[in-house]
Amino acid sequence: MSVEEFAAMPREEAVRFELVSGELVPLASATLRHAWIRDGLAAQLRSYLATHRIGIAATEVDCRTIDDTVRRPDLSYFSRERWLLVDPDRIPIPFAPDIAVEILSKSEKAVEVNRKIAEYLAAGSVEVWIIDPKNIQLMIRSANSVRVIGAGDTIESPLLPGFCFGVSEALAGPEL
Repeated sequence: MSVEEFAAMPREEAVRFELVSGELVPLASATLRHAWIRDGLAAQLRSYLATHRIGIAATEVDCRTIDDTVRRPDLSYFSRERWLLVDPDRIPIPFAPDIAVEILSKSEKAVEVNRKIAEYLAAGSVEVWIIDPKNIQLMIRSANSVRVIGAGDTIESPLLPGFCFGVSEALAGPEL
């Protein structure tokens, strides 16, 4: 299947898949923990961006990576410069986000995660954040570095000057 054919699928059907090398690959439903982490980090990033006005953050947006591949990062950050290059009403976005955030699920294999990281970086991502809720870690990959941030550390990025958020806070469940 081509990217164009994928984009033409009815949204209620397409949201269940990513397109990987021309093949439809089913996406697992998010667990409550997965959704909580994604939405909490998105809220923090959107709050930061509301005052810094350097880009936008969006969850679950289709982005073209390489060849006939469309990925849907859990959370995406697009700088203002790159956001101005897209039509916000069309999918997929023709390139990867500046920062692609993926939250690991129990079913994901290391080879699949590494493939996604390579695709995002090849398609223009500057950083790929891999969140590991089980080990309370965040791995930040760029073209030439890997940083592993643990429970007592803070999430920071040169792409988001002044943004600082605790890893433990980002990965904690709701306190009721």
